[in-house]
Amino acid sequence: MFTRILVAIDGSESAKKAFEESIYLAQKCSSKLDLVHVVSCELGGDSATTFELIDELKTKAEKMLDEYKTLAAKNNVSIEIMVIQGDPAQVIIELAKTKKHDLIIMGTRGKSAFQELLIGSVSQKVMHHASCPVMVIR
Repeated sequence: MFTRILVAIDGSESAKKAFEESIYLAQKCSSKLDLVHVVSCELGGDSATTFELIDELKTKAEKMLDEYKTLAAKNNVSIEIMVIQGDPAQVIIELAKTKKHDLIIMGTRGKSAFQELLIGSVSQKVMHHASCPVMVIR
């Protein structure tokens, strides 16, 4: 059914639940998981401090994803981890398209309807523009 699943991880509780759901689904479907954390480019400027902060965020993300990789290995699930810098929604959409994922699983941060109306959400953008099905976990 699903051979390759993309799981977006942002460190939130809903992302943790999404990962847990992806492990279950991967076991049932013998799927390969690709975990991605996107370091947002909302940081302005091009100073050395900004680059240091981005490097620090990437390092923290890699450590977080390594923990998920360990959990996946304990459940006999094949997994690849990626840390990418960019706009989260756009990176997830493009990654799913170029790597031909069958499914995207991600959490939602549970913004209010008013917040989503004003600024939107990554999960909303991905659901509307992805080339494959999207499962959003609360």
